[in-house]
Amino acid sequence: MWEEILSFIFSSLQKYKNLILYILIGLVLIISTGIQNFKFDASSDTLVLENDIYFEQYEKTNEKFGESEFLVVAVDNRKGKFDKNFLEKLQNLQLRLSSLNEVNSAISLLDAPLLEQPRVPLLQTDNNIKYFLKDDIDLSSGLKEIIESPIFNNLIVNEQGTVFAIQLDLDDSYDFGNAVQNIRSTLNSWGGDAYLAGPAMIVEDTIDFIKQDVVVFGLATFLIFTILLIFFLRDYWATFIVMANSSSVMLLSMGFLGFFDWPISIVSSNFLALLLITSIAVSVHIVVKLQSVANKSSNYISAFSEIIIPCLYTALTTIVGFGALIFSGIKPVIDFGKMMMLGVAINFLISFIFIPICVFYMPLKSNKSSGIEKIIFEFYLRVKKFMTINPMYLIFIFLPIFFYLSSNLKVENRFIDYFQSDTEIYKGMSLIDEELGGTSPIDITLKITEEENSIDEFDLFFSEGSEVPKYWWKKNNMDVLKLIHKELSKLDGVGKILSIENGIQLAEALNNSNELGDLELVFIKNTLLESDTASELIESYITKDDREVRIGIRVKDSTPNLNRNDLISQIDEIIADATKDKNYIYQVTGLGILYNNLLQSLFTSQIKSIIFVFTAIFIMLLILFRNILRSFFILLIPAFAVGSILAIMSLLKIPLDIMTITIASISVGMSVDYSIHFAWRYIKESKSNPKYDVKDFDYSIGEKNTFNLTGKAIFITGSTIILGFLILVLSNFNPTILFGVLSALAIFLSMKMTFIAMPKMLDLTIK
Repeated sequence: MWEEILSFIFSSLQKYKNLILYILIGLVLIISTGIQNFKFDASSDTLVLENDIYFEQYEKTNEKFGESEFLVVAVDNRKGKFDKNFLEKLQNLQLRLSSLNEVNSAISLLDAPLLEQPRVPLLQTDNNIKYFLKDDIDLSSGLKEIIESPIFNNLIVNEQGTVFAIQLDLDDSYDFGNAVQNIRSTLNSWGGDAYLAGPAMIVEDTIDFIKQDVVVFGLATFLIFTILLIFFLRDYWATFIVMANSSSVMLLSMGFLGFFDWPISIVSSNFLALLLITSIAVSVHIVVKLQSVANKSSNYISAFSEIIIPCLYTALTTIVGFGALIFSGIKPVIDFGKMMMLGVAINFLISFIFIPICVFYMPLKSNKSSGIEKIIFEFYLRVKKFMTINPMYLIFIFLPIFFYLSSNLKVENRFIDYFQSDTEIYKGMSLIDEELGGTSPIDITLKITEEENSIDEFDLFFSEGSEVPKYWWKKNNMDVLKLIHKELSKLDGVGKILSIENGIQLAEALNNSNELGDLELVFIKNTLLESDTASELIESYITKDDREVRIGIRVKDSTPNLNRNDLISQIDEIIADATKDKNYIYQVTGLGILYNNLLQSLFTSQIKSIIFVFTAIFIMLLILFRNILRSFFILLIPAFAVGSILAIMSLLKIPLDIMTITIASISVGMSVDYSIHFAWRYIKESKSNPKYDVKDFDYSIGEKNTFNLTGKAIFITGSTIILGFLILVLSNFNPTILFGVLSALAIFLSMKMTFIAMPKMLDLTIK
């Protein structure tokens, strides 16, 4: 029944090949127009869990106080002098940056008010304020004042007075990528050592590196695959069919993503490379099978009917492998899983329409003299001869060890580790971390839920219409902020801490180092903060009703052995202790929190995904092979590949992150493909040989035929895929490099174990 349906389908393809080919070409051309909407996205909402309440908190905090992410130019003057010439040069850069259409403002040391040139009493701070270059001041004493300022220290200047920051505020109406490009062009033409950095740059440079990899390595991979396939297949037409089919799959998939407005994120950045690899793998299996019946066009239909079953199941198992990512609970990982499921489905459908039509137009050449199959089979015989123990037992021994080691996988990493040390983003992040208070923001919001009774003596002091101290402008509440600042500053990895407390510290310094009482606090609130500049600044750290404040923490991402999760736990503990038994509610939020939540979910999601995918694939193998023991043996190969890779990651202390989490699914998907194709052919060849008896022969005809046909296809696809993944080591983006190396290793191990262990395991199931 099944064979008759397949025969009818392929006969129809042969009969109506012209019409179907025109329809297919038209479909590819139409859908591929969606590529113009194909885009990349690395915004904060691509780094969150499904239904993440912390993301909602993050957005609400940004609505109240403004974005906590910053963009800063770090100017390195460690080899120069702090003099008027340098300040004029700094001013020139600041003016050039301010003149860019995309930049609303650029603020630097030159905009910092000097309150001790000479000292201005607290009650007179609205007068006689001086500035660098605008007034005749002593540069050394002015710099010393800024360095010692609780507001500006480690924010716009380091403690040595050798590294300076220009804080940039961009116009949201302009494209951020173009803004970054124009800013960097300005820095390059300025003539000094200046680096652009900040949380927004981590996102932007990550996407830029990914785009470069897609273009450069996509073309390189395509070229290498073409050359290798010409070598392996010994047929230009066969190579053309494989690459044309893969190109069609890529165009259709990218077109669909464009039409659906489905952007590529950091996690799904390897979607195109993986889809190219999987499409070539399917195409090679089909072509190699057809080459075996070359010059016998009457056998093409039966060959298609035979190869479609294992290809169907490998497609289904690959879909299941990536479908397991849906259970991760991590939005970008879920999206990546859905993309791959769509791509694999398109690949299967197109491959069994396009390739048959092509060979019906022009038959393939036989490829029996390549020698590849001989090398593979001789390798197997040598291993078989010298291996006294069944490889299956080795798998049983090592699998528990592998999965035990993988339980020690770490999920911590640093943003700075994503980039090569010679890149601008790495240099900028390092400089800001070391000298200017850190690059990774975390926010704390503190809200007073109830107001305490006003102090009567102040009611007598203030005239009608004046405000009395309330909420955060009371000394007892400011003391809580002071305590929080003090305790947070003790934590390893914490750099600059910003809140209204920094302004209070400055005011206390002007008040002869005396603490401010309620009277001074209300004076600051009603007098000093009335200016537009001051009010704009204060709005970033306290709401207009004075009820809620923000404490901004900058984490030094380059801190050795930074444990983001532990740091956040320590921060939470400090806030909880400081606000205990008080009428406060607090939240710890920010991009750092979102990313940490993502990281902490990776390990548990990895376990869930692996359990699901192995269970689902085992059920599918039972349906295909109808033998429990055989299905179990076939599943051992991908289990070995996944376990070994996770163990290697654990031993080498490679963290599990948003890129490496996909390796397990890839390992399962690719290795189970090899196992299914090999087992399917091995069983059919063994059953076709009635004299088959593994005990009486050094090798059987079934073994030899399997290696000559399926083994050859596995070797060709495996070799090309491994080289394709290894091309990624040339990337400037470290997660991509790790992804390429580990994926290549997974494919290599699964291919070798298929050749070594699969025959002996299958022999136990063949009667």
